[in-house]
Amino acid sequence: MTVHRAVIEAGPGAIRRLCCGANAVADDERSAAALGAIDDPVALVDGRPVAVASLWCAALRSLDCGGTDGMTVVHPSWWSAVRVDLVLAAARTLTEDVVAQPRSWLLTRASPQASAVVEIADRIVAIAADGVAAVPRRREAHPVAEEVAAVIARSTRKAVLIDAPSTVAGAAALAKLIAGALRGSDRTVVVIDDARLTRLARAAHSGEDEPVAPASAARFRARSMAWLAATGVVLAAATPAVLGGSPHRVPAAAPARRMPATFLVEGRVALTVPADWPTQRVVAGPGSARVQVTSPSDPELALHVTQSAVAGETLSGTAERLKRAIDAEPAGVFVDFNPAGISAGRTAVTYREIRAGHQVSWAVLLDGAVRISIGCQSRPGREDAVREVCEQAVRSARAIE
Repeated sequence: MTVHRAVIEAGPGAIRRLCCGANAVADDERSAAALGAIDDPVALVDGRPVAVASLWCAALRSLDCGGTDGMTVVHPSWWSAVRVDLVLAAARTLTEDVVAQPRSWLLTRASPQASAVVEIADRIVAIAADGVAAVPRRREAHPVAEEVAAVIARSTRKAVLIDAPSTVAGAAALAKLIAGALRGSDRTVVVIDDARLTRLARAAHSGEDEPVAPASAARFRARSMAWLAATGVVLAAATPAVLGGSPHRVPAAAPARRMPATFLVEGRVALTVPADWPTQRVVAGPGSARVQVTSPSDPELALHVTQSAVAGETLSGTAERLKRAIDAEPAGVFVDFNPAGISAGRTAVTYREIRAGHQVSWAVLLDGAVRISIGCQSRPGREDAVREVCEQAVRSARAIE
């Protein structure tokens, strides 16, 4: 038996083997659970709780074709270090020689030029060109394609590589629309389907078949996509928490001067949060059920996010309802109410919530038929410690379909 290096595609839509002569896909139900619950410690499979780490071990083990000399795991470029580490730990139960590479590492091998890289996932399109950006996928694909093309048009890249995995619904059609939107832009556009990705994966270890991008371009892609930070996994609709699990997160553009950031996608809302702040759903204690994103260095620094479907509601109507609710609370708990405030340059209903040991500055926004409430928590007198994170979250918050 010929010894070779195993190449495993981990996401965005499946866990599968790209070597050994033919693609093999891990068990659909368990791999879907492993991908969908990658941010959670436990997932439900056949109605029973199963450790997510064991799901990844089982998925990778099912792809073992024997006679391999180490493993390369190829993951979406926006995945967080936490997600990558989880997969690496599972892979190391099969072999000690494991390397993780972002998809951009493979995709850039399809062009000798420094290229813009477009990765299509279920709910977002990630773009790395001169900078990085993330465009939410909506019900209508044409506006998404136009928005992606507009991002690329602002770059100096003369080649565009579009990743269109068959395991992501509608990816091939969207890739075609993006390519069409770029027609006439004097850019070379290459759509990379499953077959070509497989050839790129095999060539990466054989040095044959596919052209290899200059090392400087590959390094640029890796650095750029790292700013998408990390969060990643399959960008699926957020599911109910399982035994205290966290919501799915997807990437966001972040200026280089700031900390790495990601899009947190929860239900119908996406916003930018720090990539290394743990996320959890809070359903107990004072206040509404919410998602809480907490600083790893200070538990009193946090973001709180709630959302409601409010078709036809106006911001003034929102302010009236909030004011009635606030007036029903004990005096001194909610202060500084402003029905027409400004937060991070956006019109919002603003107020502060005073709790033991901390305070929360709230900004309530309307985006279409969704009301988004973002609370920025800090210790009393320490608002500056969360200001940048807060403004980033408020500025980026948007409804997605």
